[in-house]
Amino acid sequence: MPIQRERLLGDFLELVRIPSPSLREGEVAQAIISKLKDIGAHVEVDDACNAIGGEHGNIIAKVGGSVKAPALLLNAHIDTVTPCENIVPVIESDCIRSDGTTVLGADDKAGVCVILEALRVLCEDKIAHGPIEVVLTVAEEIGLLGAKHLDYSRLSARCGFVFDGGAPVNKVVVAAPTQKNIRARIIGVASHAGVSPEKGVNAIVLASRAIAKMRLGRLDDETTANIGVIRGGRATNIVPDLVELEGEARSHNERKLDEQIEHMHSLLVAEAEGGGGKAEVEIELKYRSFSVGEDELPALVAKDAITRLGKSPLWKRGGGGSDANIFNERGIRSVIVSSAEQNAHMLSEFVCLSDMEEAVKLAIELVRSFAEFAKRGAIGG
Repeated sequence: MPIQRERLLGDFLELVRIPSPSLREGEVAQAIISKLKDIGAHVEVDDACNAIGGEHGNIIAKVGGSVKAPALLLNAHIDTVTPCENIVPVIESDCIRSDGTTVLGADDKAGVCVILEALRVLCEDKIAHGPIEVVLTVAEEIGLLGAKHLDYSRLSARCGFVFDGGAPVNKVVVAAPTQKNIRARIIGVASHAGVSPEKGVNAIVLASRAIAKMRLGRLDDETTANIGVIRGGRATNIVPDLVELEGEARSHNERKLDEQIEHMHSLLVAEAEGGGGKAEVEIELKYRSFSVGEDELPALVAKDAITRLGKSPLWKRGGGGSDANIFNERGIRSVIVSSAEQNAHMLSEFVCLSDMEEAVKLAIELVRSFAEFAKRGAIGG
């Protein structure tokens, strides 16, 4: 397979130098669309941006097949977490990292580049494959908004691979949790902190008492919880009358998730009311869990492709959300595969070019394997 290492590196360096925080993906989207059209893909853009208030919609690229088979979905996302302005990629031997002042953006531009190079190789090497539907989403990092508002009427694929996992190349995430967010306004009574503090009800104290009693962190092998944002107070001489909290809980077990959210909710209400204040609490479902069995099509194809690379699949249950959560909810059975990045969301984020090359090989083998499953009659459609 004629993977061109320098071409892969060139794509990656070009894309990570273009800032693309969530909802501001317009410039990088145009660069990616140009590359997809050069490959020969038919490119469409949906109107998800209108629903989420962003610059650009999701990119949907379709590549015709040379064998009769259902369409296969390949996915990555084009937004990055911040700080992502003025990224300076530093090449150290086989690996690329930032200069330490920003993230690198390999999450998930490495996945985008892996898909681009795989498409080129499939064309240049005339590898037999069925139709491919590439979906490159926006605003993944702020709640999977692109996937949530994707125009699914433009797709026919029922099986997909999400290139949004780290190294090694044989790691396959076959399950991810449900996440619910909790937001609360703890309301107290303002007063002068020096003249009449006894007339006030300190909202910060009420919130602190509730948080101190919460079960947080890793609760068991299925469940996590966190309070991640707290805002409140105006001045040292005012007893604060308002504190706003934001937190979350995730679990692979719906009962445990509901119990944890109720635990957090009830503490906020009890401590606020018990201290003379009140709590206004909102719960939001962010995304639902998925679990793909090893005997289901995406896992079977992944196992076959990884075996072709001389490796054994490393099945993993993830702790985060990805577009795969939404795709599975919408009936596109999907698993998460490697796009090679490491230390995602950190200033120490990096990616090794050799790992990206392995991910390209995996992408090609996934496409090839899927076509062969179809040829053997193992896939309907």
